[in-house]
Amino acid sequence: APVKTDANADVTNAVNSWAKAWASKNPDTYLAAYSKSFKPEDGASRNAWASTRRERITTPKRITVELLGTTVEMVSANEAKVTFRQAYSSDALQTRSRKTLTLAKEGSRWLITRERVG
Repeated sequence: APVKTDANADVTNAVNSWAKAWASKNPDTYLAAYSKSFKPEDGASRNAWASTRRERITTPKRITVELLGTTVEMVSANEAKVTFRQAYSSDALQTRSRKTLTLAKEGSRWLITRERVG
């Protein structure tokens, strides 16, 4: 059904914008990609997590984030799971990891509710 494809494309766009905001070192846009209900996996408070993320995004001189082999699985009309291999590099660090983002549709936007590595 076309509805599914549109949702797929919207979810993919949301994830790509998230990666792009990160790579352009734009912490406000990056953090705006996360739902208010987002809970960090490490049990940190959302505020502590946000300030750590902000620091990690603004400190490096340059950042590149590449998402490889992205797959979108629609869990329901308003929930999606996106899995990819993330290639991250900055002047200080290079990492590759598998990531799963869970996104929920809130109003007209798809927002990240969960971020899991591995």
